[in-house]
Amino acid sequence: MAYQVLARKWRPKQFEEVVGQTHVTRTLQNAIKQDKLAHAYLFTGTRGVGKTSIARLFAKAIRCENRKNGCNPCLDCQSCKDIDSGSSMDYIEIDGASNNSVDDVRSLIENVQYLPTRGKYKIYVIDEVHMLSVSAFNALLKTLEEPPEHTIFMLATTDPQKLLGTVISRTQRYDFKNVQVEVLTQHLQKIAQAEGITFSSQSVPVKIAELGKGSVRDSLSIFDQVLGLSGGKNVSDESLANAVGLAGTAVMKDLLSSLFKGETKKMSSVFTTLIDENVDLKKLCDQLLDSLYKVINNIDDQNKLYSEGMLEKGILQEMTIAELFWIYETLAKDITWALESLNPEKVILVLLQKVALRRTILKGEDMKVGEVPQAPGKSEAKASVKVEAPKKLAKTWNDFLAYLRKTSAATASNLEHGNLLHEINLSVQPLFITIAFPEEGEVFKEFMEEKEVYARLKNHLADFFEVDIDKIQFKTQLLSGEEKKDKNFRTKVEIDDEARRNHEEAKRQKILNDPYVKEAEKLFNSKIDKIILKD
Repeated sequence: MAYQVLARKWRPKQFEEVVGQTHVTRTLQNAIKQDKLAHAYLFTGTRGVGKTSIARLFAKAIRCENRKNGCNPCLDCQSCKDIDSGSSMDYIEIDGASNNSVDDVRSLIENVQYLPTRGKYKIYVIDEVHMLSVSAFNALLKTLEEPPEHTIFMLATTDPQKLLGTVISRTQRYDFKNVQVEVLTQHLQKIAQAEGITFSSQSVPVKIAELGKGSVRDSLSIFDQVLGLSGGKNVSDESLANAVGLAGTAVMKDLLSSLFKGETKKMSSVFTTLIDENVDLKKLCDQLLDSLYKVINNIDDQNKLYSEGMLEKGILQEMTIAELFWIYETLAKDITWALESLNPEKVILVLLQKVALRRTILKGEDMKVGEVPQAPGKSEAKASVKVEAPKKLAKTWNDFLAYLRKTSAATASNLEHGNLLHEINLSVQPLFITIAFPEEGEVFKEFMEEKEVYARLKNHLADFFEVDIDKIQFKTQLLSGEEKKDKNFRTKVEIDDEARRNHEEAKRQKILNDPYVKEAEKLFNSKIDKIILKD
């Protein structure tokens, strides 16, 4: 017998075998049990999550002559066998991409009128229905709204936004979810056990599931691809990496660890070797960001990260939370444009070198060309990257807000709807900081008083102003309209808006008074009545 790919071999035959779509299967099972079938269904979701498989399973269950448990197809009756073999006259599966014209739809409508050759219902499944032309949709609308009693439509699409509202309103819509990594991993392990396949480590099926990105079919296709390369019944981390063009766990550990430790020479060597070995650059960047995400997400369970071989043991003791977030944010933002540059490999390498040298660069220091950076010790690392302004300069409240925009933009945005009630005196401790908000800004005051926001802000204040957190007295206050007027109080947003307006007015006046503009007004006997300024 010819080899059958896993995605086809393990296509669900009973509702209980469907992976990750319980919210859909339970509803469809109830519809069958209660004999409350709609005339048209719409299944939406990303590729490979089970839309067509469930449509086929649902159709078999509806037409089955000897259902199991009241809702599952028996798979043995003639109707079930005909659907499985593709010879059923009463189950028609159509590809919307290749049958998308008005003539195709008219032919379907003519066929709809005929009674089923066996059983009660005739079922039409239109896959990728969004590919139908607008005229084809319009031709189908009337039949879709009022089909013959013996007809049921099942429409499947990966792009429901392209469907006409008039089509969606005529169907029962079911949105399929991307399957969770944990559920996909369990499914892969179940299949491996049934097929006599073993994994060299528990991380292998997890990685396959992650690469599947919520798709059962994609996950099984990757699994098939890895099995083809391994040539046996054991799947190793190395065979997975080679099959899909990824960096192995050990190499990623070296890359990430050297990036954290600031070892630019080692990190550059690892990166260059991966590129020379034809590891896909985009996949490598995805792996790096995924690894950083896992580090941040498991920061309270560091032993898990070490035991899974993601990092050198103890390396996170040299890091700060702010540092990890800064690294992730910087790479996530810069990798996007770097991949679209003229020479993405070199640009990504320079970007990684910059991140590796963050402790020197962000402290406002610099190195001479050719100088070898020294890896900071534990004590230095913990006091290092705070993503802050150079410490040699006098620090003001505006400096702090500028720093906060880089580390916590949402907090900074809310804080700027208020302002200092009194100037900060850095020479006096405890450091008293009172932020006032006008009555109309009470929502911003409430945000700042939220427990997590308040604690995070105090940490930022302590880091920036170099004051022990216990010696910061921070509170908020609400000013009435009268109090605001008496104190001549303005929020940071109001001050910035006025500065912006003054700046724009100065630019307008400069343009209006430009000698060439004046000469043009004389020449054309006219006046400039509108100036549009662009940043």
